[in-house]
Amino acid sequence: MLGSNLNKIKLGIINLKLNNLFSIYQACHNIGYKTEIIDHKVKKYNHDILILHGVGSFNSAMSYLNKNGIGNRILDFVHKKNKILFSVCLGMQLLFEESAEFGSTKGLGLIKGNVDILSETSETRLPNVGWYDTEIYKKGKFEFLSKFNKNKFYYIHAYKANPQNNENIIGSSFFNNKKFCSITSNNLNVIGTQFHPEKSSQIGLEFLEILIKNFEN
Repeated sequence: MLGSNLNKIKLGIINLKLNNLFSIYQACHNIGYKTEIIDHKVKKYNHDILILHGVGSFNSAMSYLNKNGIGNRILDFVHKKNKILFSVCLGMQLLFEESAEFGSTKGLGLIKGNVDILSETSETRLPNVGWYDTEIYKKGKFEFLSKFNKNKFYYIHAYKANPQNNENIIGSSFFNNKKFCSITSNNLNVIGTQFHPEKSSQIGLEFLEILIKNFEN
């Protein structure tokens, strides 16, 4: 555990008003970090790591981000030195340029690519829910995460991200025998997971712990 580092790294969770943030908040606390939940009234992010977490629709999330100026604040944040943006589930999808969910909606555009439905086949049951093997590749700045290769993480989603460039794909998993991106990164200071580390038991906590520890170093 990273209890000795309490207060050294400042974590902030952006509240999208779309889901309960207790699990991700508690996970950060369990690995030894005080964490702030950030609402739309906070105009400046004085944090080392921002967490963009969400479960819901892409267009609703972007509407909220744009309406409250949060999207621009996120963009300003990631352009600062030694800052990390970590995004989970819907949060990961928001990193991309566009989503086809409920019509075309522009995203944050931090990673080139788009978001579309996992499967258009009427016989397919969505969302994809459960624990699934995750391939994590040893490449880029976040290659240290490859120690979690082939571990099972918890997923719940109906849409998938499609990075334009292969170098932005750090991990993948399978749905109906088709591979989809499960971890994406700009290989600088932005990383996102389609799975929920905070709901992935001990292995998920270890994932969060290693991610933050590496950032400190």
